[in-house]
Amino acid sequence: MSLTVFVILSFSASAQEATIHGAVYEWDSFAPLENVIVEVNSTPSQSMLATYGLYSFNLDPGNYMISASYYSNNELVAYTEEQITISDDGDYVLDLILFPVYSDPLLNESDFSELEDIADLAESGDQGSSSFLSESTSVILIILLILLLFGVAVFVNQKKDSHMPGGTLSEGLSDDFVSDDSLGGLPDDLREVVSIIAENDGRITQKDLRTKVKHSEAKVSLMISDLESRGIVRKFKKGRGNVIILEDKNEEDNFICESALDNSSPDDPESHDNK
Repeated sequence: MSLTVFVILSFSASAQEATIHGAVYEWDSFAPLENVIVEVNSTPSQSMLATYGLYSFNLDPGNYMISASYYSNNELVAYTEEQITISDDGDYVLDLILFPVYSDPLLNESDFSELEDIADLAESGDQGSSSFLSESTSVILIILLILLLFGVAVFVNQKKDSHMPGGTLSEGLSDDFVSDDSLGGLPDDLREVVSIIAENDGRITQKDLRTKVKHSEAKVSLMISDLESRGIVRKFKKGRGNVIILEDKNEEDNFICESALDNSSPDDPESHDNK
C-alpha cells in the first residue's frame, strides 16, 4: 500500500510540471547567442549552458526568475533576467534578449566620497550663518551634485562602444545591414518581412504579420522597429493594434492610410492586436 501511494504521489507531482523554453538573442543583431549560461531560481536551483542559443527547464507551478549571463574572457559582458509565473502544467515560451553590462571604475563608491563630504557640509551648515544663506548654499550644492552626476553619465555613455561584446557599436552590428536606401543588403529575416508587407499591397497589421513569419513576438517587434529606423516602413496605431506601411508608397496613399487610421474606432474588433 505504501508503495502504491508513493507511485501515485510521484505521478501527480510529475503531471503538474511545466516546460519552459526559448531562445537567447543578442540585443543588436537579434541573432541567437551561443554559450550562454541560463539559470532559474527553482528549488533546487537549475542552470544550463545554452550551447546553440536554446534553453529548456521543467518547473512546478510558482513564480520564478530566469537569468542569462554571457561571458567573454572570463568577464561578464551581457546579462538579462525575466520573471515568469507558472500557473499550470503545459508549454511556456520565453525568449531572452541580452543587453551589454558595463563595468567602469568611474562608478566606484570611492569616487563619490567628495560628494558625500559636500552633502555633510550642507546638512551641518555654518552655525554663524543665517537660515537664508544656509538654504541658498544647500540649493547650490544640490545643483552642483546633479551637474556632476550628469557629467559622469555622459562620460559613461561615450565609453559604451569600448565595453560592448564584439567591439564598438558599429562593429557589433551585423555586416549584413546596409544603408536605408537599399533593400538588397538586408538580412533574410528583414527581407522576408518587407516581402510579406509588399504582397499585402504595402499595408498589413502587426497581428497578421506575426502569423506569417516563424519568429517569436519579441523578435517581430524588434525587426519592425529596425525597419522603421531605416525608413523602410512606418508604424501607425490603429485601435489596440499597429498597422505597418511600406515607406515606398506614394504620399497620397500614405495620407489616405493615415486619415483612415485616425478615424478608425478603437473598439474595432479587426484592429485588436493581442500580444
